[in-house]
Amino acid sequence: MEDAPRGLRESLKRVAVTLKEADIPFALGGSYACWARGGPEPVHDVDFMLREEDVSRAVEVLAASGLRPVDPPEDWLTKVFDGEVLVDLIHHPVGRAVTRQMLERSSEMSVDSVRMPVLDATDWFEMTLLALEERYCDLTRVLPMIRAMREQVDWDQVRRSTAASPFAEAALLVATRLNLIPPADSVPTAARPGESELSAAPERPDGTEGDPAQRAGGAKGSRAEGRSTQGNCLEDSKAAGNRGKPTAQRGGAHDRQNTVEPGTDSGQPEAVTAVTTSPPGDQVEMDLAEADEYLAGELHDRLAEDPRVAELGLEVMVADGRILVEGEVATDVRRRAVADVLTEAAPGRPVRNEVTVTGRVTVADEPASVETIS
Repeated sequence: MEDAPRGLRESLKRVAVTLKEADIPFALGGSYACWARGGPEPVHDVDFMLREEDVSRAVEVLAASGLRPVDPPEDWLTKVFDGEVLVDLIHHPVGRAVTRQMLERSSEMSVDSVRMPVLDATDWFEMTLLALEERYCDLTRVLPMIRAMREQVDWDQVRRSTAASPFAEAALLVATRLNLIPPADSVPTAARPGESELSAAPERPDGTEGDPAQRAGGAKGSRAEGRSTQGNCLEDSKAAGNRGKPTAQRGGAHDRQNTVEPGTDSGQPEAVTAVTTSPPGDQVEMDLAEADEYLAGELHDRLAEDPRVAELGLEVMVADGRILVEGEVATDVRRRAVADVLTEAAPGRPVRNEVTVTGRVTVADEPASVETIS
């Protein structure tokens, strides 16, 4: 298996050079497109993207170069072998045709010292996420690729184009919660299939339109001002004083209930004021429950990201303002760090540290700086 990448790369270069010499438009796709952009190297096959009308000629020139064509049962690709190396020539990935525009969006890159077009990172992720399904939904493979290519991708476009897939939605949610990609509320609501058109906002009293982000958010509320769509959302919300608040409380309906008067220049759609008619008791109860849920998620992320802990498997629960954390860590030092991280992230809240050290039972810590729950 150690020689597999070397053999794959040699076949990759051989096919690319042959197609270039024949003036056949193509782009490197599949896992090797991800590898060319900084991702992990595959060990199975090589994929090239071609228009359907160019496939027959590509097979001819590759066969003339010594590759062995194979007629597969699938109708969205064809295959050629370079010795034992399989090369897929794909013309209809995930049910969508490879077009001239798609190939033109590709980037000319040096792949193992050979210049060739590499599939656009946004197109690549659209195809990769749409390929997830019930029989194959391996996020352990997808997440490292997201981490490697995240700065090269238009995530708003990926969310729009994959909105119909619950598996793509799940992968993007996990990546968002891990702070690998910008949060979903940066995507204009009007662009999501199946939702009402909200792109046209009511005019302000002075005759100007509202902020584009507010027009897209509509009655659902917009992001808090100054929140970065590319940075660490946990740190941004802390800087804004919004730790643990649900979206509705971060510049959304709950805040407007206390601050916006009818007729003021708020820049918000008029429909937002309808929230003020909700029964106050029901609204507060809903907001408190959502706040606990959001805080638990943010604390989980903090434990995963802080180098003192760096554990994804810990479970954090928040109820009635109290924090409970459970799970296993490798050392006593790391277990004590769990309480320290939670105390720093949510000062003043009681913390119950039920984390155990792997292989043995540990009595819950009661640090001097942490109030425990009896």
